[in-house]
Amino acid sequence: MYQTIAIALTVATLAQSALSAQFDWPQWQGPDRTAQSKETGLLPVWPKDGPPLAWKINGLGGGDSAPSIAAGRIYGMSNRGEDEVVWALSEQDGKEVWAVRIAPAHSQNFPQSKEGPSATPTVDGDRLYVMGLAGNVVCLRTSDGKVVWQRNLVTDFGGAIPAWSYRESPLVDGDKLICTPGSDGAMLVALNKLTGETIWKTQMPGSSETAPASAPNAGGGAGGGGPAGGGAGSAAEVTGTKDPNLFVSEHWGMTAFSQKIPNGKYVAKLYFAETYQGITGPGQRVFSFDVQGTKFKDFDIWVKAGGPNKAYVETVPVQVTNGEFRIAFTSQVENPAIKAIEIVPQGESAGGASPAGTIRINAGASSPFTDSSGQVWQADSGFAGGMTNPGMGGAPGALGGGPGGADRGRGRPGGGFGGFPGLGSSGAAYASPIAIEFDGQRQYVQLTAKALIGVAAADGKFLWQYNRPANGMGINCSTPIYQDGIVFAASAYGAGGGAVKLSRESDGEVKATEVWSSRQMENHHGGVILHDGALFGSNGGNGGGYLICLDFRTGDILWNERDSDKRRVRKGSVAFADGRIYYRAEEGDLILIEPSRKEYLERGRFMQPERTRLPAWAHPVIANGKLYIRDQDMLFCYNVTAK
Repeated sequence: MYQTIAIALTVATLAQSALSAQFDWPQWQGPDRTAQSKETGLLPVWPKDGPPLAWKINGLGGGDSAPSIAAGRIYGMSNRGEDEVVWALSEQDGKEVWAVRIAPAHSQNFPQSKEGPSATPTVDGDRLYVMGLAGNVVCLRTSDGKVVWQRNLVTDFGGAIPAWSYRESPLVDGDKLICTPGSDGAMLVALNKLTGETIWKTQMPGSSETAPASAPNAGGGAGGGGPAGGGAGSAAEVTGTKDPNLFVSEHWGMTAFSQKIPNGKYVAKLYFAETYQGITGPGQRVFSFDVQGTKFKDFDIWVKAGGPNKAYVETVPVQVTNGEFRIAFTSQVENPAIKAIEIVPQGESAGGASPAGTIRINAGASSPFTDSSGQVWQADSGFAGGMTNPGMGGAPGALGGGPGGADRGRGRPGGGFGGFPGLGSSGAAYASPIAIEFDGQRQYVQLTAKALIGVAAADGKFLWQYNRPANGMGINCSTPIYQDGIVFAASAYGAGGGAVKLSRESDGEVKATEVWSSRQMENHHGGVILHDGALFGSNGGNGGGYLICLDFRTGDILWNERDSDKRRVRKGSVAFADGRIYYRAEEGDLILIEPSRKEYLERGRFMQPERTRLPAWAHPVIANGKLYIRDQDMLFCYNVTAK
């Protein structure tokens, strides 16, 4: 009798385990890399304060790596001190099962996401596959974290570390592991998932047969973010000024500028010009600033200057009473950007030589600049936050190619891009590949630094490319989407999204023909959901953005939260389960949305507690009735099962 009961209990336990494992989230963007789960029985509406918290843990370490969940365990990546680690937790209560060091913590030159890795581990049976910031691709055992094999995308395949590091989540497909070194002779590679041995390498058209043996680290990394303003240098000399070289460099993304000066009255002059090629019209860079109490709202350089590459100077009388001159900047659409700042003591005659004590800052410049009047402008200083763009070679430059052209967004050979060393020198971007089936052929589709490309799964042969979704900065982060022969991809920094229809030519070659393109889906790195023939994702770059809904077949805007009076859903990341979009805004709001082609329908909202000061960039994950939210060192697990 007892034996019968024991057997029955064992069978029930196994059945329950099999049921729970049915809705695992074993890799980046879930089982099919679509950011969608097939799980049902979840809460259609959240309580006022959000779903109940099942458990919370801390001590993970830094990073934006979203977790993967499989067979009762949670896997992720972090930096802990000087180590880059992979960890495994119990799905039941979040307790750590094991943690293994795979590499030294990679040094970050840029501030965004410098805290640690962004890649999501890929679980395949008893193996776990990860990619570190410096391009270390590692296979570990799920049971104890023991390293089985390890390769490096730089030393083994001639890849160059992207400016914000390697952020890709490797793809397991059959017996292959797919990843993106980004070199001309090995843009994508397929490795034997059991041994790490190379199966094939994708050679880009026009490249040499052999990839370079090695490539230098082209810059530190900090994935997920990057410049949204400034950027690629000016396309033409700035007009409307006798000193166009004063408008080559800039500081962008800053929150403030301050300068210690004696109390008194001054005239502040703020120098602007829209020289970033990604800005193509009014409304694409809008910000506010406060100059010693004088507020400027909804400031649009394009509108103020009357177009691109035109100088505009905002003159503001100010009074300093506490020994400090200060400007506060607030992002709205994209990042604030400024070319120079001049602070002139008041009382001197205008038009003559500037009075002694005048302060001149050439924003973004690394060395002093002497203008046509012999006045010396100091190098960049006094700014809080943001980044500098010294321009291309210290003079206005031009980028090759137009939208969709083969050379669109390429920097100068062997040099930096837009004044950032290494930005644009790697062919790899920050997106993760997907596997598709088209006309009886399996392909891998990846958004690289230069283009959306398709390669043959059998041998890695290059098949097709589509340039328009790749922005000129090479900061392409979002995973492509495929359905019914149509491939969609998008990025920020002025590019937007585009869709191509694949077809088979008479000679057997695959052709990608553009169906539509739109700058109304500048998806930065939050991802896009395809549901009911509509694309749902945030439209906006580093400076912000809002949720938008586009028709997948035509690119037509169905609705846009940016145009809403309430603007309820700002820029964030997406996942989908049981008829609902799980949306995580960068500020930390968690929002449950019922997808609709007609209107925005909110079904719940709460703010993640204990928020760090950093943007909430780790994507939400739904698995086995739970919602997982990573915030750097912490992981929150919420029960979203309907009662």
